[in-house]
Amino acid sequence: MRDDVPAAIPLFTFLIALTAAPWLSRANATAAALVLVAAALLRLRRGRWAMGAMAAAAAILVSQSAQRRAAAEITAFERFRGETFLAIEAPIEHDWSQRPHVNVLRSSRFVAGGRSFTEPIAFYARFEPPPIGDELFIRAEGFLRRDERGRYSISIKSPRLLSYTGAASPWSPATWNRRIARRLRRHAATRPDEIAMIEALVLGRGERLSDSTRDEFKRGGTYHLLVFSGLQISIAAAAIALMLRWAGAPRGSDLSLLAFALIAPPFIGTSASVSRASCGIALYAISRFAKRPTSFENLWCVAALARLLSTPSDLADPAFHLTYAGAASLLFLGKPLARTRLRWVAYLFAAELAIAPLTLFHFHQYALGGSLATIVMTPIVFVMLMLGIGFCATELPFFLDAIGLLNSLCSAINVAASPASGFFAAPPAIALAVGLLGALLAIGLLRGRLRTAAVIIALLIPTAAAIHHSLEARSVEHAEIAFLDVGQGDSILLRSGAASVLIDGGGRSDDPRFGESVLLPLLADRGVSRIDVVVLTHAHPDHCGGLEAVLRRMRVGELWLSPRRLRGECAQRMLAAAAASQTPIRLVGGERTARAGAFELHAFTSDRPHRRAPENNASIVIIATAFGRRTLLTGDIEREAERAIAPRLTATHILKVPHHGSRSSTGAELLAITAPRWAVISCGRNNLFGHPHPSVTEALHHARVRTLRTDRNGTIVISLTPRALFVSKEIDTDG
Repeated sequence: MRDDVPAAIPLFTFLIALTAAPWLSRANATAAALVLVAAALLRLRRGRWAMGAMAAAAAILVSQSAQRRAAAEITAFERFRGETFLAIEAPIEHDWSQRPHVNVLRSSRFVAGGRSFTEPIAFYARFEPPPIGDELFIRAEGFLRRDERGRYSISIKSPRLLSYTGAASPWSPATWNRRIARRLRRHAATRPDEIAMIEALVLGRGERLSDSTRDEFKRGGTYHLLVFSGLQISIAAAAIALMLRWAGAPRGSDLSLLAFALIAPPFIGTSASVSRASCGIALYAISRFAKRPTSFENLWCVAALARLLSTPSDLADPAFHLTYAGAASLLFLGKPLARTRLRWVAYLFAAELAIAPLTLFHFHQYALGGSLATIVMTPIVFVMLMLGIGFCATELPFFLDAIGLLNSLCSAINVAASPASGFFAAPPAIALAVGLLGALLAIGLLRGRLRTAAVIIALLIPTAAAIHHSLEARSVEHAEIAFLDVGQGDSILLRSGAASVLIDGGGRSDDPRFGESVLLPLLADRGVSRIDVVVLTHAHPDHCGGLEAVLRRMRVGELWLSPRRLRGECAQRMLAAAAASQTPIRLVGGERTARAGAFELHAFTSDRPHRRAPENNASIVIIATAFGRRTLLTGDIEREAERAIAPRLTATHILKVPHHGSRSSTGAELLAITAPRWAVISCGRNNLFGHPHPSVTEALHHARVRTLRTDRNGTIVISLTPRALFVSKEIDTDG
């Protein structure tokens, strides 16, 4: 095996420069200086370091170009944000996905108001959209939105505002993909799970996979096997090449590899995994044609460098991190360790060591059995891939029966591996950067056993930092109230020592996985693994959407509910989760009290039903007192309920502004009775409801109440001690 990896140094310097470029004040001058340094190094016959200097210069120029483009796009968006009815056009790259009450289509780029945007966009249609044929573009009219995570979206209100345009070439691989998918969907009504699996494995289309299937594979740590990714491309290309070599056609084998690498991305899509595998296969084939053999390690470095040159934004993309780290762990760590007798154990250890900190950082999840499950399931998935290709060619029911059987086997393997998975705190970004860049530096500069040891030590840094952070955060020194930034919704965490109370769980009606993707990571980062009391103030999706995941994935002491207006799909899912986890349910009728560490909780509801906004006005109201300081948590009550509960209220230090600052709440009587010093408004950035209403913020200003908002300040934590009250904000600005 060749141990030399000359391409690692250019890749390392490119990564460093790409990371540092946004903070360089004279980027172009720095790039020019690096070019001169490269020329000097060439004269000194230091070719490897000269390539590194050139790569650093290229990274700076690429980064500066990307920054200018991003700034121009944001400026363009700000000109018509939420005010202009736009015609938006985007390439059709996927099919519509069905979500609760909405259909979603995603695209990697779009054009709005005559301006091109290189960011992804999601089209939401609350009606059944017309089926997509061979058209190239989707065209929709509506208001362009940008959420708190910087993601663009448009809600299409009517089928008349949606159309498809352009005609795809019949010779395009993407057209072949679509036509096969349309043929498969004739069988989707009778065999939905099997057809969805074939679309995912053969065509790279995961839109129709059920949420239960996704959850099973994610908990088993094998989700990367679920779509046609780099692993399947590598296996398929290797199978074709080996068959041709056995047939005595080595040149034809190399040609097949090159052709496969060129056709696969347009057929399946240019994800990080697909591009990595395709680029590596193409470079390997070219090196054989040129009779310049190279190592797989060098191919990995060059493929990563090529991907970042073409798409520098991938530097922050989870898919890029996972696909390249996974391959690197096998090449640079698994292979040296596999020289021992315990070969498979070595590869498992290498994969877990590299992937674990990345999955913790991006998803706050771990799946310790994922690598073993992957090894067991890879041949099963490959057989399913072959069976899927067979069904696409013949449409014989036998293939569907076999796929259904193997899919059940995969499900059993994932269930067996799932106890070793869960949510955990993410490593600090600096620890992750130090660990991964340290590993790459060791790959480029060291050799042999010293390299292997250095890579292991470097990769242990982020995981160790995550464990330390979680252990440190499991108990808090002071009583604290955290108003979690969950977008347009409420979620409030009370903690004192090791005790914790969660009031509402945020949520979105079009995102059934809100709990797993948003709420559980927020709790895991705070070291919360058990919650003494979960309170649902009322059963609206923006309050109960995340609680299903909490009840299913965490230990919960008891669940408090309002006895009125407990209805709707979100409430039913939450009740099913409570039943499955055997969580005791307590109804808050007149009053309920409890103690959690230093907090005394006094919960109650309005003592009569209300005709206007009955769900909001039935919200559970909680007075949380610690060290003599009262916090009033109001759910979504409106002025009618505010007047009804007024006799129970007294002066308050902290007020959670009712109903996200809606103009139907926070009346003068409430402010006069409670006279709060601080007010917190929980609402989403650029939300569709206009929360908080100017009349509410003006009333708080005139009452001289210091006001914080999750849309501007992120998560807000208020710490209570016997002597003082401390406020900390995730985003330290009120602008």
